[in-house]
Amino acid sequence: MGYQRAPAFDRREWLSEKFSLGVDFPNVPYYIDGDVKLTQSGAILEYIADEHGMIPECKKRRAVPHMLQCEAMDLRMSFVMTCYNPDFTLSQKLPKFEAYLGEKDWLTGDEVNYPDFNLCELLNQLRKFEPSCLEMYPKLQSYLTRFENLPALREYMASKEFKTRPCNAPIAQWVSDC
Repeated sequence: MGYQRAPAFDRREWLSEKFSLGVDFPNVPYYIDGDVKLTQSGAILEYIADEHGMIPECKKRRAVPHMLQCEAMDLRMSFVMTCYNPDFTLSQKLPKFEAYLGEKDWLTGDEVNYPDFNLCELLNQLRKFEPSCLEMYPKLQSYLTRFENLPALREYMASKEFKTRPCNAPIAQWVSDC
C-alpha cells in the first residue's frame, strides 16, 4: 500500500478507535502484523528490519545498529524542535555522524541497515530545510547519494507509488513536503 495523505478528521474518531486496536500503548504510528502489535517508530523499524534479516545474532553487533538508531532519533528530535520553535538550536550531531562514517559505506559497515533508512530520511529533510547544511560534510553527502541510488529505492522514488508528504504538522514554523 502506498502512502496517502490522511483526510481531515475529527480527533474524537482517533480517540474512539485507538483503544480498540489491542496495542499496549495506543499511539501513532502503529504496526500490526498478525499477533504482533507495536507502537513507536523505532520499535516498528527494528521489527521490520529483523523480519528482513538485518538484525545481527551477535549481541554486541546487534547493539551497534540500535545505538545508531537512537542517535539518529536524537538528531531527528533536535530538528523537529527547530521546526516548531525557530529559537531552538539544531543538534551538533552532524559532525559526529561524519566522523563515525569514516571510510564505511554505511553506518554499520559494508551493508545498508535499518539505521541508515532513518538517518538518510532525516538528512533529506535537513537538506530541504537548509540546502547547504551538508556542504561541510562530504562523507554524509556521499552517504546520502549512495542511499538515494540504491536500485530498489531509486526505482520506488521514480514510480507513481512514491508521494511526497508534509515533514511536519501544519502548526510547525517549517512544513515543507519531504
